[in-house]
Amino acid sequence: MMKKVVSSLVQNVGLKCNKAIHISRVIFMQMRAGVLFTFMKKAVCALTTCLFALGGAVVGTITGAIKGQTTETGLARGAGIGAVVGAITAIQLMDSIINGEPFSKAALLYSLLNGRVFVEWASPALLKAYQWQVSAIDTSSIEIPDLFEVTLTKGLSQDYIEKLPKHKITSTNITSCCYETSCAICLQDVNNGDLARTLPDCRHCFHSHCIDEWLTRQGSCPICRKDV
Repeated sequence: MMKKVVSSLVQNVGLKCNKAIHISRVIFMQMRAGVLFTFMKKAVCALTTCLFALGGAVVGTITGAIKGQTTETGLARGAGIGAVVGAITAIQLMDSIINGEPFSKAALLYSLLNGRVFVEWASPALLKAYQWQVSAIDTSSIEIPDLFEVTLTKGLSQDYIEKLPKHKITSTNITSCCYETSCAICLQDVNNGDLARTLPDCRHCFHSHCIDEWLTRQGSCPICRKDV
């Protein structure tokens, strides 16, 4: 009698153990499948992001190169900035599609192609870098002193300028008072009736209003750079 009871208990325990092992195995398989699915999902998402970024970088490189060549930024600089901005823009577009709003930013691709993305979608840092590149090049067109000069000459006071020789050009004194036939500042001819001013040391002659404005900024002759 005891043997039957013990045998029955052992069988019940064995069945429960087998069931527990089976359930554990199923749970483990599901967990492993879930982990694998999560990993695959992340891998696909990462691959898609890379593809979007690569495509945006390619389009941005082409657009940036074209824009850089037409805005004096330079082909290489424009292509580099365009590649970064294009990649960021493509990732933003992918994010908007994932969030279920593919049409609200559909114009993003068009803006990327026509160059508007540089203003509308570039991050402030990139836009600032782009503008800095343009402004750095633009400053090269501003008039600067001779590169071989060590010191800069400041402008003269209005009182000092008024003391410089000033005369009215006539047909009789045009050759004696003014050796130049044209003003080197405005590139216009020195005619009868014009007010001219001659610099005392170098004897270069200019229209009075031209040289007066020049000397307020630079205290040297615009032709020979000799200090006045």
